Amino acid sequence: MKKKILTIAAILCMAFAAPVYAENGEQIDLQVSYDQSNTQHIGPRKAPPRVPQNQIPVVFLNGHTLQFTTPCDGATLQFLDEEGFVVYAVTVPTGATTMQLPGDLEGEFELQIIRGKYCFHGWIEL
Repeated sequence: MKKKILTIAAILCMAFAAPVYAENGEQIDLQVSYDQSNTQHIGPRKAPPRVPQNQIPVVFLNGHTLQFTTPCDGATLQFLDEEGFVVYAVTVPTGATTMQLPGDLEGEFELQIIRGKYCFHGWIEL
């Protein structure tokens, strides 16, 4: 019985939270990759550890402003051009919920949010 009530309460909370995110701009669809290049391992490799759902960044783009609805404190933000060259990089300050991007940064870029060995990446157009 408790489980059913909690499930219904969670669904209701999600319904009320959805309209808030729509005002933040366009949500960036992020994929995750794991860097195993620096590990010395003999034999077959194990699957990379799963990223807990609450650690995957939720990021919105509104013009030249990125808004984080999940903390990205200390993460490195990189913008790569279509050839894979880093054209802009910055560290997210502690407690930052928004970041203003340079106005001269225009075009299609791969956004990378690097946190430890995890890289969350997606395409954006400025």
